Amino acid sequence: MIIVLGFLMNFAVRRHNDRIIDTVKIHIENSDYIHFITNTMVKDIVNLSSENGKKAIKIKDINISKTESNLDSNPFISNSNVYIDLNGSININIDQKIPVVRVKTSNEEFYLDKFGSKFPLSRNFSLPCLIATGEIGNKEFNNLVKLTQLIADDDTLKNHIVSIVKDKKNCYNFLLNIPGVYIEYGELKNNHQKLTNLKEFYRQYLDYVGFGVYKKISLKYDNQIVATKR
Repeated sequence: MIIVLGFLMNFAVRRHNDRIIDTVKIHIENSDYIHFITNTMVKDIVNLSSENGKKAIKIKDINISKTESNLDSNPFISNSNVYIDLNGSININIDQKIPVVRVKTSNEEFYLDKFGSKFPLSRNFSLPCLIATGEIGNKEFNNLVKLTQLIADDDTLKNHIVSIVKDKKNCYNFLLNIPGVYIEYGELKNNHQKLTNLKEFYRQYLDYVGFGVYKKISLKYDNQIVATKR
């Protein structure tokens, strides 16, 4: 019985592996607004990962571990999962990287995701997000991401702040959608307190007098705001 069972199982596996691939089902997370990865790109990676290196036709042509490894090596993919169901369909689930901030230094330009990991710009797609410029080093990535996430999650801040600039004195500044005035932020620390102070300043003063009165609003000093008039 064991021999017969083993024979039947081996026969079933070989028959399954010789089946023509019925369909390739691809699900790309957040594909409704992020288009770094397309179905065509995924299918190309699947075919290049096949046993013949050209095109996967049968189930046995699919090398799952190699396919996942090649998908994960794509700079715009954070995670992938590949499996074959009993109907002979290849199922591929893709998580795309989501930019939090776009960084531009004198040497390169790239995105940072929520983990502070950098990845390149795409030739095919650009996602609008806050831009940070200046000589920003790797050690600052995590703190910069935390700051930009706080800005993006607040309607007041994201509607006023259009970019972040690091100057030669290693001080970060916010450029606003109002010409002639900027916010001196200082170092990337005490983010919650600084932004809370800024919003309170908006509420108590700027809503009444407007931005036109000031040329600079400084948050760099602990627990206080210094506003410089024109």
